[in-house]
Amino acid sequence: MVFAKLSTDKVRFLVLEAQQKSTVLRSLYEQADVPKWLYLFAETDWQQYLAESPVVLEAKQKSPEYQWALQGLKEGRLVGLILESSESLESVTSWLRARLKVRFDGERQGLLRLYDPEVWQRLSPVTLDQADVIERVIYWFGESGQERWHTTDRPNPFTMLPLPTLSETQWQKLNTADV
Repeated sequence: MVFAKLSTDKVRFLVLEAQQKSTVLRSLYEQADVPKWLYLFAETDWQQYLAESPVVLEAKQKSPEYQWALQGLKEGRLVGLILESSESLESVTSWLRARLKVRFDGERQGLLRLYDPEVWQRLSPVTLDQADVIERVIYWFGESGQERWHTTDRPNPFTMLPLPTLSETQWQKLNTADV
């Protein structure tokens, strides 16, 4: 897929999780003096796991921290998604948090790592007529040596009412994932 030339000063949001022992935050602060970020698990049922929480980062495309994150995603050091939104960091983070806890397999509930590209791909999000908060999701995904950038415009990953719920097909696809 070829992307149209994008504005290089556009703000994007990245939800990032480290694949290695070094923390995302330590590496992030090596790139930028004052990065703008939030813990994804803060103010959720997973608050007690802040040390393992992915971070949601706001960054301009030309910034060192954005370039570092892109390289980390492509090299597999980081796992995550790039989100386009005209909303604030807080709104984007709230959108993600509202989708962390899902119902599946009848009445069971659990944490959904929707920020993992393999999980996102298996969710097969549908496209809404209009963007909710997230206008586009961009992620690096593919078989080893075949990876490339993928996009989902105006995503709706699953039914939100009365509680975020995975379809039977989504549940089955996720059960075959190696995440």
